[in-house]
Amino acid sequence: MPRTKYAEETIIKCCDAYRAGESVANITKKYNVPRSTLYSWIDRYRDVPDANDITVKKTLDNYKRKYEKEKQILEVLKLVECTRKAPLKTKLYELEKLYGQFSVRILCEALDVDRGTFYNHIKRNKKTDTSYAKRREELSVAIQEIYEESHGLFGSDKILAVLNKNGYHTSKKTVRELMNEMGIHSFRSRAKKDYKIWKKLHETKNVLQREFTVDKPNSVWVSDCTQFSLFKKTYHLCAILDLFSRKIIAYKISARPSTQLITSTFKMALESRKPEGHLVFHSDRGCQYTSYSFRNLLIEKNVTQSFSKPGTPYVTESWNLSFHPSNKKKYIAPHIVH
Repeated sequence: MPRTKYAEETIIKCCDAYRAGESVANITKKYNVPRSTLYSWIDRYRDVPDANDITVKKTLDNYKRKYEKEKQILEVLKLVECTRKAPLKTKLYELEKLYGQFSVRILCEALDVDRGTFYNHIKRNKKTDTSYAKRREELSVAIQEIYEESHGLFGSDKILAVLNKNGYHTSKKTVRELMNEMGIHSFRSRAKKDYKIWKKLHETKNVLQREFTVDKPNSVWVSDCTQFSLFKKTYHLCAILDLFSRKIIAYKISARPSTQLITSTFKMALESRKPEGHLVFHSDRGCQYTSYSFRNLLIEKNVTQSFSKPGTPYVTESWNLSFHPSNKKKYIAPHIVH
């Protein structure tokens, strides 16, 4: 390009003004440029596209989308442990690992898999105990731990950042979905409403007052957790008992004594019994039962929470002792409702 005494900025402004329909006379007067010089600039930049032109913008946007798409496909190909020529079953298994991190379109294009086939694969797996369900359960436990460590302050964005830092590959959409399923949310996002809940959460009253005789079912549930070993592995059992019938109405076993274990067992009992009227939930003062998320869940379900006094275990702990494998009598409570 020939040398010129005019700044590049001035040349661009003059050409843009000419393209916008301004007269040559006005442009030469405004920028103090000879007509011949202006015409030479116009000829020189005639084939240069205007960045503000709608067609040019659309073209640039298309290129950007294509670039981002190819970038994501490349990332998928780096993460999967197979090629596009692998058997369909292998490709579906590998893509299932990344489900939720990338769009289904990107996943399927990366390994040349029909989207309908992939959706059917995911749908079938959701109905059975597969690696998909196990990963969601593992992710739920990790989310719950991060949430409790932040004292309920972290939302989906910060939880996702911590998950990624800890080696979990997932998306913000999946984190939000699991948080909604678990009934947890950022304390800051609903500060006024949660402040009232927070006040209730710090009230630890013994509503039951050792009154272990009730006159109707689903009026008082009691719960406890116990730990036992099996084949050199440690497990944790959460059980919920209806005080009216003294029957176990729900129980779950997990490798970790998380709040998620308590929450899922309680939800199982709700689904099974569908209690009507006033319900009291009694337990010890374990950290899982006093956690923000579980106590908030009880408040949302209009369930009154009751706590036993420190060092005074009753009802379910006696059942746990009979269940515990270390018990020499080796018997299990007969009333277990699935």
